[in-house]
Amino acid sequence: MSLKIISGLARGIMLDTPDDRAMRPTSGRSREALFSSLGPLNGMRFADIFAGSGAIGLEAASRGAGEVVLLEGNPRHVKFIERNIAKLRRAGVEVPIELIGRKAIAGALLNIGSCDIWFFDPPYAESAGYLLELLQNDAVLDLWCNSLVIWEMPDTVEDRALFQRVFELNDRLESRVKHLGSSDFLFCRVAGSVNDEH
Repeated sequence: MSLKIISGLARGIMLDTPDDRAMRPTSGRSREALFSSLGPLNGMRFADIFAGSGAIGLEAASRGAGEVVLLEGNPRHVKFIERNIAKLRRAGVEVPIELIGRKAIAGALLNIGSCDIWFFDPPYAESAGYLLELLQNDAVLDLWCNSLVIWEMPDTVEDRALFQRVFELNDRLESRVKHLGSSDFLFCRVAGSVNDEH
């Protein structure tokens, strides 16, 4: 799939993407709608989990996020992200971008520390199980306490139904689904957060 940065300092830059059928990048239409819904990112710390080619996190960097963290556990995908970061640097994007080549286990999230926005796009078949693992970890929920958590939802009926059942098990989360572009995203906050939803 051909991907490019949609807006900001690196607008129009084409991103290198792995020829990997297992990778399912968020479409340009959905990315544009997602970032339009978020508004200005100035000064925010943005985490892109299961980063793939880095398209979501690098879009945030291009649009002026204060800092971006990219977490990707596939070593082959990490090499593509490194090349894409270099492209943004050549386009003049200077915000700090941290690339972490680790599996997205709870411990890796805790090591990242506090972020204003967390974006998750795990493989659809693993989405429900991964969400359940995180919802059972109080340290992760505490980490999210002042954050906006965005989760790209599975698009298959079975995976989506399982995902919804898992999500409904936890009463600490306040959420709503937004249809943006061609995708559905779950926007979540941990109950008791001090910040309002974007």
